[in-house]
Formats: sequence, C-alpha cells, structure tokens
Amino acid sequence: MKEGLQEDKEDARMKFLKENKSVAIVVICLLIILVTGLVSLAVKTNNGRIVVKEVKISPYGTDLAGSMFIPKSALKTDQAGNFINKVPAVIVNAGFTNSRTYLDNVAIQLARCGFAVFQIDMYGHGHSEGTSNRGYPNPPSPFTDDISLLGAQDALAYLRTLGFVDQTRMGMCGHSLGGSASGRLAEKSAGFFTLQDKLLNMLHSEFGVTITAEQVAAQDADAVALAALSEDKLPLYEMGKAQIVAEDRIAVRNYLIFDADAAGCAPHVVEVAGIPVWRALQANLGLVMNMSGHGGKGMQDKDAALSSEATLTMLALKGAAERDTWYQTNLSSTQERAISTKLNPFYGDASDRAVQAAAANNRLRMITTPWGWHGFTALSTATAKAAMQFFSTGMSYYNGEIVAGDSSNTIKNPVASHWLVKEIFSAIGFFALLALILPLIDILMKLPFFASMHGEPQMPLQSKKSPMFWISMIVFVALPVLTYSKGGGWGANIKPSPFSTVELTTRIAYWAIIMTAILFALVIIKYFAYDKKKTGVSFCDMYGLRYSGKNIAKSIVLALVVFGFVSVLLTIYYNLFAASNLKFTPAGSIIFTALCKEQYYSWLLYSVYFLPFYLLNSMMINSARLKEMDEKTNMWLMAFLNSIGMFILGFLQFFVGYVRTSKTLFAIPPGSSATVYMTSFFFVMLFVSTIYNRKLYLKTGSAIPGALVNLLLYMIPGIQLYMYYSFL
Repeated sequence: MKEGLQEDKEDARMKFLKENKSVAIVVICLLIILVTGLVSLAVKTNNGRIVVKEVKISPYGTDLAGSMFIPKSALKTDQAGNFINKVPAVIVNAGFTNSRTYLDNVAIQLARCGFAVFQIDMYGHGHSEGTSNRGYPNPPSPFTDDISLLGAQDALAYLRTLGFVDQTRMGMCGHSLGGSASGRLAEKSAGFFTLQDKLLNMLHSEFGVTITAEQVAAQDADAVALAALSEDKLPLYEMGKAQIVAEDRIAVRNYLIFDADAAGCAPHVVEVAGIPVWRALQANLGLVMNMSGHGGKGMQDKDAALSSEATLTMLALKGAAERDTWYQTNLSSTQERAISTKLNPFYGDASDRAVQAAAANNRLRMITTPWGWHGFTALSTATAKAAMQFFSTGMSYYNGEIVAGDSSNTIKNPVASHWLVKEIFSAIGFFALLALILPLIDILMKLPFFASMHGEPQMPLQSKKSPMFWISMIVFVALPVLTYSKGGGWGANIKPSPFSTVELTTRIAYWAIIMTAILFALVIIKYFAYDKKKTGVSFCDMYGLRYSGKNIAKSIVLALVVFGFVSVLLTIYYNLFAASNLKFTPAGSIIFTALCKEQYYSWLLYSVYFLPFYLLNSMMINSARLKEMDEKTNMWLMAFLNSIGMFILGFLQFFVGYVRTSKTLFAIPPGSSATVYMTSFFFVMLFVSTIYNRKLYLKTGSAIPGALVNLLLYMIPGIQLYMYYSFL
C-alpha cells in the first residue's frame, strides 16, 4: 500500500514537472540572465567602488548619450559642497556603427585606474540621436568633416561642468572613426603651438613686436616682453598672458588612437610671430595599431605599422619605431623636422623622471601593435592594457598621484583582464536568452487564443538518396555566400530617407531581397520541373504555406509577444545593470540590448525588408525533412547546412584574410568593410533560427510562425550591428 502511494506521488511529481517544464526553463534562464547582469554590474562598478551613471545631454536639442564612470572617492565633498579629490578624466569614443559598449574593455580598465571616464555614443549611434537637430547647415559626414562634431566636443563641454574632474588633466581615446574624432579634438584643443609660441604670437600681433628666429628658438616670451615693451604696456601683456596661460592649462593633452588615422595630428610647419618653424602636436600621443588592422599587413609582416609613413610622421622618426617604447618629441627652431628621442620601455615604471618630464611637456609618443584585425579591438586585452599605461603615465595618475622619481605609487605592465569576466557572463546571458525562446513560445501556445494555430506538419518528402535534394541544398547554401562580399555594395547608391535610415543595413537588405528573389524563382522552377511530379503534393503544402488568414494574424501576434517580452527584458537589463547587454562575439559582435526610439523605427522598417528572406529560409528548412532520418537528427543537419556557408565565409574573411594579410580574402566594395562583421551574425542566426523554425513547424504545420518569430527577434541584433542613423 505504501509502495503504491509512493509510486503515485512520484508519478504526480513527474507529471507536474513535465507539464511545467517550459515554465521551469524560462525561470532558470531568467535567473541566469539576472546573475550575468549582477556580474556585469560588479565588474563595471569594481564591486561598488565606481559609480556608473547613464548620461544624456542635449546641448543643441539632440541627445548625446553616454555612460559616466566615476570613482566614489572623487565624489567626496567638504561641508561647503566643494569636491575634495579631483580626478583626471578620459573620453572614450567607439567607431562608426558601434555603440559605446564596444570599448567596454577600455572604459572598465581606465575606471579601475581612478579616472573619471565618459564613454559616449556618437551622434547617430547607440542611444544618441542623429545630428539633424543640432543646428548644422549640413549635418556632418562621418567621413569628410570634422569628426569631433559627432559628439567629442560636446562630451568635453560636459566634462568642463563637473566639479570633481581635474580640468588640467584630461584625455581622449577612440577606435576607428572615434580615433579620427580624437585626432580632430587634439588638433583643436592641444594644437601645435607651445605656450611660449602663443605668447610670442600675442606680442607680435597685439603689441607689434618684431620677433626673430633666435627668439622663437629661445622660447622665452617674458624676456622678449621685458626688452621690447614699455612699462605701461607690460601690465597689458601680463593680462593677456594670464588668459593664454589659463586656456593652455586646461587644453586636453593626452590622446590614444586605436587602429585609425590620427586625423589632424600630423606635425607640420607653422608660423610663430611670422617665423616658420616645424611643430609636433603639443600633446602626449599614442598609437595602438593592430597587426592585421589599419596600416598593418597581417601576420605576413607583423612590423609593417612600425615603419609606415604615418607612424614615422606622427612619431617624428627616421627609421622604424620600436614597439612598446616611449619617445620624446623635440622642438625645432627651423622648418626642418626634429627627430624624436628614444626613452624607456612603454610598460616600464611610469614614475621614471625622464618619462614624467616628457609627459609634463606634452611630448610623449609611443606605438604598440597588438594581435588582431580592425574589429578585434573590442576583444583586445592588450588594447585595454595600453590605455591604462598610457593615460596613467601621461596624466601622472594611478588611483592617486604619480610623482616623478617616486615609485611608491606607479603603474608598470598592468593587469587588464577584469573586463573579460563581464564579456564571458554576457555571452552566457546571450545563450540563456536564446534558450528561453522556445519554452516561452510553448507557454504561449497553450493559451486558448493560440489554440487554432496547432496543426499537423506535412510528412517528410525528401530522400537523402536524391541527387536533386543535395544539388538544391548546395545551390541554396553557396549562392548567398558567393555573392555576399560584393552584394554589400549593390545598394551603395540608395540615398538616406525615411525608407533607408541606416545605410549599411540598407545595403544588406538590398542584397537579401535580390538573393531571395533569385532563390524563390529557383524554388518555383524546381517544384514544377521535379517536385510536383515526384511527390504529388501542392506547392503550399510542400513549403508550409497553407495557413488561414486568422492563423497568420495570430502568428504575427505570437511573434510580437515574443519580441515584446525580449524587448522589455533587455530594457530592464540595460537600466538595472549600467547599460549592459547580452553579447556573443565569435568574430563580429552579436548584441541583444535595449532599443532606443530611433531603433524601434529601424527595427520595424527593416523587418519589412527582411521578411521575404526569413520566410524563404523557413520554407527551405521545413521542406528538407528526410524520410530516412529522424526529426532530431534532421533538424541538426539542417541547422549545420543552413549556417555552414556563412561560417566558412566568415572564417576565410577573418582568419585567412584579415589575420594573414590585413585584407579580406574576397574583395568587398569601398565603404562596406562593416558588412564583413555581419557574417558572425548570419551564421549564428541561421543555426539557431533553424531550430526555432523546425520546432514551430512541427507544432503548427506551417513555415510562417517560425519565420515571423525569427524575423522580429533577430532584427534586434541585426540593427545593433549598424547603428549610424543616416536619416533620423
């Protein structure tokens, strides 16, 4: 009797677990995502030692969004409300099409050095609005105009308002387009005139003093003023000098460029009081040039960037630079270039007297060449490490003052891997999100509203012995892969408009529409030439298109509910955990994160454009069930076949192309390099979407629900890859 009761209880428990399996999986996945968010927050805040704030400023009626990392020690005030501990600050600027979180590795590690870090979304990127409201006669182009207008200047103006920021010690770093923005800000803020040059210019222009080449070389404006000005003019000179000195003291003097042109920073001849002299940028400048990235030649020539014309110009060297080495620029008294002086190893003691003297005079230069291609910067510990060493040395600060000759507080070859913990947990959260989708759908499909969607799938029609089946599979895998690299340029002439809000996404959509049309035509030809006679099944039944209008409408509702659930979850995650996201980066990043209002419009727009692509893919997946193979095995086979083409293309472009030569193996049209990173998105999406498609097909007997769910879900990371709003 007792044994029977025990068996009944066990049966009841198993029945309960089976009936609520989907709920349990969703709950577990949500708990995993919660844990990943807590870990991300802990890493970003250094376990509560750093305050991370979402910031939005609107200096011109257009929002510039960013994350502010503030050491808690910097927020201490006296009884009058004055800040006690002012800290240096660094602006971190990601590149074209990337949101601020692209350089999380750099921002997180710099914040742990004690800097206030302002990590920005450029205008038209991430959660910042476009530039159409900013007041420009023509919104600045990201490629032809002053790139610092896309957010860097406004970010600096914001930092000027913060009482806990040391206004005399500020810096900026950026990747790609953000690196060019850093260069342009350096050109305007630091410039090419020394303080003495500026004073000599004032004496010449405002007091009419004739300046000689010898006086320019001597760099002593006070001596010139005493010798040339009358007593009644000296007070006026002192007033002008005070203003120039005050402005000079707060110029931004530290810049680190990640795999980009240091636009505007090239040394050149300037006129000091009418005397032409060669001058380098009056700031500490570092170059982080990936071996297979901008200016590199990949593993074929690991040292290419060290001897490039751009490097020799920026560092003012005759021969090849030594990587990871400090150099000091020298003043020239003529139009001839002054060659830089080699100092100490870059990762040496930051308190070294010679290095600190050069830093104080804004003359430090360095180059490092970490492994990786252009887009690898976001995954580079070496890049984050270089940022820590560079800014700590240049601004004489590492969680406290660095004093020349005193190594009691210094930085030397720092550890820069804390951010990796966040990246690993972010990837775990990414897969937890994907894992909860099917259980969530299972819960929804049990609701009475969706009951009519249930249906029987068509019996398997294909045979693994059929040559026609394998030929068609090869064509459907190979044709998109063979055309993708060039296809990214097919829509290059489409102008920005309400129907083309994101240029690069439009290019991919244009290619996808053409590919879908060609492949759909081949499907029709194959059906009437072969399948109809072979199977005797209608086109709609074979491809899972026989579905009532009512159930199509319910499929749309189902997809919208799934999207809504994910969208709300990502928004909560973003707001609770300091702008964190769920990200997986096999080569290019695939990012699930909260959408801003501009992105909701782009999500809807490009969902319309990509609908045929997703629908055709679902049709092909579900019509390829093999009679000789069980459903599970066939599903995994189709997931492999659906994604293998883009996986191979991505591997060839990144590892055979970029890593080996710094160029893609298959040529791409100008301005389309960002499309290469989409291959990561495609092969992950195509693999996982196959599983969603097949599971939903077996529930509903239709290819439509799976296509719609995949479309609305994957358009979130789809538009995250390309976030430059060319129209909005």
